[in-house]
Amino acid sequence: MNQIACVDSASCSNFSQTRPVLVDDALNAIAIEDLGPVLVASPHPDDESLGCGGLIARCADLSIPVTVLAMTSGDASHPGNRVWRRELATIRKREQRNALKTLGLERPDVLALELPDGHLDKITGQMRDRIVELIRDTLQSRAVRSVFVPAVDDCHNDHRETARLMAEVLGQCPVEYVFSYQIWPPEQRPTHVEANEQPYRHDIRDLLSLKRNAVHEHQSQLGGLKTAQREGFQMPAVLLEEKLKNQEIYALVRDLPAWSI
Repeated sequence: MNQIACVDSASCSNFSQTRPVLVDDALNAIAIEDLGPVLVASPHPDDESLGCGGLIARCADLSIPVTVLAMTSGDASHPGNRVWRRELATIRKREQRNALKTLGLERPDVLALELPDGHLDKITGQMRDRIVELIRDTLQSRAVRSVFVPAVDDCHNDHRETARLMAEVLGQCPVEYVFSYQIWPPEQRPTHVEANEQPYRHDIRDLLSLKRNAVHEHQSQLGGLKTAQREGFQMPAVLLEEKLKNQEIYALVRDLPAWSI
């Protein structure tokens, strides 16, 4: 693991201006150029933009390959019949690709698994084994060095299950870095999760407008559906405020099996 120890906050700030980094509270820095290739596991189209939009934009700027693993099509966000859900899945996949292009990925590398939205905990047995194998092959074929996954204690079931599934994959196919990102934090975090995380910050002030524009590509989640099917999820203002700050916060996972139990 390549960490750079900064003597003080000023030197770390100067360093980050010339070489973008993730920095922890002890001012240890990980150069973003050392992270790639990167895979971001996204339970629903928009989670990658909210949780890692600045990181994706930074990687694009540095020509670091990024793969987005889209677990579901997000077709359960607005209730409706099967025809509507297929239409919504198409809308959300298009929004995701447009958001990634906004972040600087000219040809977004999206692996869409199209698993059942809201029911990732039902993925078991042979189906789970096939998915694990597919993701493992993806990590190997793209020579992925760093993986970003949702927090294992996130309040959304699909986010927790994505984290656990990725932990299973990474147990078979280790990478250099595993970071988690939080979307829906719990009121109180489990001790075993916090004990196996080291928080890191990524200054995205220079990329914030890009991230904001990318998030706004997800109009179906912002009340922008131009159909009769408007009843359903809408991103709360508090979530947008939290995710459109000058820093993105990740947690470096120290002990993956202990973290993901």
